[in-house]
Amino acid sequence: MMLGIQPFRAALTPLQKAFTCICCSSMYLTRLVHSKTLLLLREAFTSLLPVVLVMNIIVLLSGLSGLLASQSVVAESFINGNEVSRLYFFLVPFFLNISLSTLMAKEKDLDQVSTVLISVVCFLRVSGFLFIDSTGQILSFQGSVLTSIPATLVAVTLLHYFSRFSALQFFRGRSEVSPALQRTLNLLIPGLLTVLCFELIGQGFRLFFKTGLFSFLFEILPKLQATQEVILFKLISQLSWFFGIHGEYSADGLFRILNAIPSSEAGSIHFKVLHDVFMNIGGSGSTFVVPLAILFLPGSTQFKPIAQLSLPFALFNVNEILLFGLPIILNPLFLAPFLLAPLVNMAIALTAIHWGAFTISATAINWMSPPLYSAYAASGGSGGAVLTQFLCIVIDMGIYYPFLVLAKQQSNTPRALRKLLDGDAYQFVNREINRQEERRFMTQKMDQVQDMEEVQRLLQQLKGGQFLLYFQPKVDAQSKALVGLETLLRFQDAGGNIVPPTFLPILYQQGLSKAIDQKVLSLVFDQIKQWRGNGQGFPQISINLDKHFLLDPPSVKTLIAKARQEGICFELEITEHTYTSEVKSLASVVRDLRSAGHQVSIDDFGAGYSSLTTLVSLEADSVKLDRKLVVAPEGEIQRGRVLLESSVKLCHDLGFSVVAEGIENLSQLQLVQHCGVDFVQGYYTGKPMPANQVSRLFQA
Repeated sequence: MMLGIQPFRAALTPLQKAFTCICCSSMYLTRLVHSKTLLLLREAFTSLLPVVLVMNIIVLLSGLSGLLASQSVVAESFINGNEVSRLYFFLVPFFLNISLSTLMAKEKDLDQVSTVLISVVCFLRVSGFLFIDSTGQILSFQGSVLTSIPATLVAVTLLHYFSRFSALQFFRGRSEVSPALQRTLNLLIPGLLTVLCFELIGQGFRLFFKTGLFSFLFEILPKLQATQEVILFKLISQLSWFFGIHGEYSADGLFRILNAIPSSEAGSIHFKVLHDVFMNIGGSGSTFVVPLAILFLPGSTQFKPIAQLSLPFALFNVNEILLFGLPIILNPLFLAPFLLAPLVNMAIALTAIHWGAFTISATAINWMSPPLYSAYAASGGSGGAVLTQFLCIVIDMGIYYPFLVLAKQQSNTPRALRKLLDGDAYQFVNREINRQEERRFMTQKMDQVQDMEEVQRLLQQLKGGQFLLYFQPKVDAQSKALVGLETLLRFQDAGGNIVPPTFLPILYQQGLSKAIDQKVLSLVFDQIKQWRGNGQGFPQISINLDKHFLLDPPSVKTLIAKARQEGICFELEITEHTYTSEVKSLASVVRDLRSAGHQVSIDDFGAGYSSLTTLVSLEADSVKLDRKLVVAPEGEIQRGRVLLESSVKLCHDLGFSVVAEGIENLSQLQLVQHCGVDFVQGYYTGKPMPANQVSRLFQA
């Protein structure tokens, strides 16, 4: 393709129009780039930077080995950089699909792995990036690089839209299923619908291309002049690079449809050489001067690490580090210089050639040839070409410098992105809630496994045995006369051994507390019938009841009816974890029990969770002080005595009788007697005993 200065002048008018559009687009992008979608897109491109670095290093080593081979330093290049480069640029759309879908899944609170896999399937189906022919061979369509971004955006957006419908979810609040598993399986139907939508989209595209309408649209477009074609090619290339897509590959793909790709032909100027030597100094956008300007620009500390890292690569026209790391990609601040510098360089080179300063040889040079040397080699050793390229570098510095001055005022991470990430409290809190929810679920499941092991051991222990009642005497604190009996559940195993109530917590964890209370009541009524059948009297019977029994209206009604039928009134002890968590609901139950003639006692008061307001909220008859109030810690005897005296006085002032439990020796008995306690329980006044031993207490 022959290019000259006259065609270039003819191309200035459309070029001016193009730059008018560029300025408008830059202003629009400045507003658009702050949208969440483009911020995610920029972050997705940035996440590709490690891959870019690795591939660039390999390509750079390949170029160096090629130069060494051309100078006969080594026999041949030991790395095929072209293959590596092709592989990288081939995989870029696939990498971008994975990166962007991962970030979108996080932003939309979707399961990341499932979302990525569904997005990959959609991308492959609609783009033809990879497909299998009838013979089973895997084929590829490289044009899919242009569909990666919209395919990913649409796929994840559709998936999120469908996942919002509860009717399409398998699990809704199922506590027996892991939250992480719920989120994964709940994407099954939304994922299916998303893939089906993409099948329809893909089928629509295929029908569109089969009609020939697509080819017809390009046939009616006006034919471009040679220079206009070069400008258009470079604009497409630069805009593609600006959005993170390999520019030359994108332009080539479009020009395969529009026309033949600009290629070298016999003549004074060859496009490929002109492009590599003057339009791509330091890489796409003629960015060779950018790291140099950063290093010498005062106050640009935040950019210097990127500049130092990218400068060695820029010497060989590799600039992806700048594109992704600065970043230039999707940064509206750099759109104008990124498009302007290559076209200005082209104008300078064409003008110099037109004036006869140098000519370009038809022999192609390696695109990785360093600046100045590349001009020298491409012109057959012309100093004019070197000076022209140096002039381009100086002018590029003038083009980029003011934009770098503006950029240094911004953070390396865009302020809008930082504000979005730091200020999005919902995403932060929701993510932490999901983590905590999963931890709680796993802890709960581990506890359940441990509990089930304990239950299995307990079942083996209980096999062949029976539950029975023990009774602990309650005596008057002054006279030590028997005034009541507290029922305690025990178990007698198959060998006749009595097992203490260590099994109760396990049974309670399995939700059997109400059943245990019902069993205790059944045994109590049976024992009362036996005592009465033997003609024996007995004092008031105290029974501990759990909240699951007390807050179950049918169970309470059955107790009241059965006690009325037997003509007996109990003292019902309400355990601490019941009255501290269900005070309002329990208050009406207490009134019903007292109306039926039963007495109510607040058990374990002072054990650690008791509230003084409980004494007012519940219309109880007595308060049973926990042993922690009766037996003060060592070294706190005097203060413990003050606390005990104050507690007893408070309860008396509120109209309650007071029971002290855990009395194990004479000094403790004397202490509670001195403090005014009404009744006592403990090993000193009477250990728990079976019913036949209790009978002797009645006779005494």
